Amino acid sequence: MSSTTFLLATAVLVATALLILLIPLLRRPALRTTELRAQLDRLQEAHGAGLIDDATFAERKAALSAEALAIVDGSAQQPRSKLALALAIALAASIPFATYALYQKIGNPNALAFAGVTQTPPSAAANGAPDANAAPDLAAAADTLAARLKNNPDDGEGWLLLARTYRQIERFADARDAFERANKLLPVSADLLSEYAEALGLASEPRALFGEPEKLLDQALAMDGEHQRALWLKGFARRQDGDAAGADAAWTKLLGGMEPGSPVHTAVVEQLNQVRSELGQPGVTAATPASSAPAPAPSAAPAPSDSSAAPGIDVDVSLDAALADKAAPGDVLFVFARAQAGPPVPLAIARLSAGQLPTRVRLDTSMGMVAGVSLEQFPTVVIGARISKSGNAQASPGDLEGFSEAVEWRSAGTVSVDIDQIRP
Repeated sequence: MSSTTFLLATAVLVATALLILLIPLLRRPALRTTELRAQLDRLQEAHGAGLIDDATFAERKAALSAEALAIVDGSAQQPRSKLALALAIALAASIPFATYALYQKIGNPNALAFAGVTQTPPSAAANGAPDANAAPDLAAAADTLAARLKNNPDDGEGWLLLARTYRQIERFADARDAFERANKLLPVSADLLSEYAEALGLASEPRALFGEPEKLLDQALAMDGEHQRALWLKGFARRQDGDAAGADAAWTKLLGGMEPGSPVHTAVVEQLNQVRSELGQPGVTAATPASSAPAPAPSAAPAPSDSSAAPGIDVDVSLDAALADKAAPGDVLFVFARAQAGPPVPLAIARLSAGQLPTRVRLDTSMGMVAGVSLEQFPTVVIGARISKSGNAQASPGDLEGFSEAVEWRSAGTVSVDIDQIRP
C-alpha cells in the first residue's frame, strides 16, 4: 500500500468517525407522534372525567393536532442543545489533529503491506544498513522495551516484539537472545521456531543456517511441513552445507505452495535454478511450477558442477604447523568471503572437513547466502577460514581461524589463508 493510498484511506475513516459522532449531536430531535398520542389520550380521559371543560379540551386538542401536523411537515423540531453544539465543534476540531499526532508517534503504513519470503532489497544490500531515518527510533523503542522487560521477564510476547525489533535494526546477537527467551515462554509454533533459527544463523560468525539453526527449522517443518519461511531457510541451510539436492528438495516443495509468477515465487526460482544447474538438472521458469521440470532417475549420479563457470576466487587454505595437534580430521572447516566494507553476511561460504587440509577451495558469485548479496556486488573482500570444534558456523572460543588481507577478488586469482590463530 502506497503512502498516498494509506493517507486517503485514513482520511475517509476519520470523516466517517466524525459523521457517526456528530450527527446525533447536531440533530434537533423531533417529538415522537406516540408521545403526542399519549398526551391526547390523557386529555380525553380528563375531559371525560369532568376535570376540564369543553372549551379547554378543544383548545388543547387543537394545539396537539397542530404540533403533530408540524412534525409530519418537518417544521417543528426541538432546538439544539448548546452543550451538544459545543461538544460537536470540539470533536470536529480535535479528532483529525489527534489522529495525525497519534500516527506520527506510532503509525507505519508500511506495516500493512504483506511480507512473505524476506529478501534484502538491492539498495539495502549495497550499503549494509537499515533505513537511517527509521533506525534511531527503533533502537530507542528497543531500549525502552528491554528496560521494561527487566521488571517483567516472563512477558513472552514482549520478548518476541523485542527480538523482532532487534532483527529489524540488525542487532542480530540481541535478537537471537530475545528469541531464545520468547521461545521458552511462548507456545511452540513453526513461525517462532523459523524466526529464531534465522536470528541464530545471522548472529553466527560466519553467518550460516546449518547446524543448530537447521535443527530449529526441522522442528518447525515437523509441525508444518508446508511452512514457507522454514522451507526457504532450509534450502539455504542445505546449500551452505554443500547439499545441493537437499536445497533443491526444500525449494521445490516451497514453490509447490506458491502462486506462479509472483515476485516471491520468482525469487525462489532464482535460487532453485542455481542449485539445479549445479546438479545438472533442467531449470524452471517463474511462470511454471517447479514440479513441471523432470527430475533425474534416483539411480542417476548428479552431473558435477562447473564452478569455474561463475566468477570467483580460488583460496588455498592451510593449517599452521604449530596448531596441527589442535585440530582433528573430523572437525568442520568453513571457508568464506565477506565484504571489506558492507554487510557482514558471507558473500560466499563453503563447508569441508579439517582432514582435507591443506586444500584449495573456490568461492564464486553463485554461493551467496542471501538473494542479491554476493561477491558480484562487492569488489573488495576478506577471506576467512575457521575450524569449528562444535560443527556450528557460529564462532566459539577454541576455534582455529585465519584471515587474508583485503583483496580485489576479480583480479586476485588465488589467495592464501593460513589458519594460525586460536579464537579466545
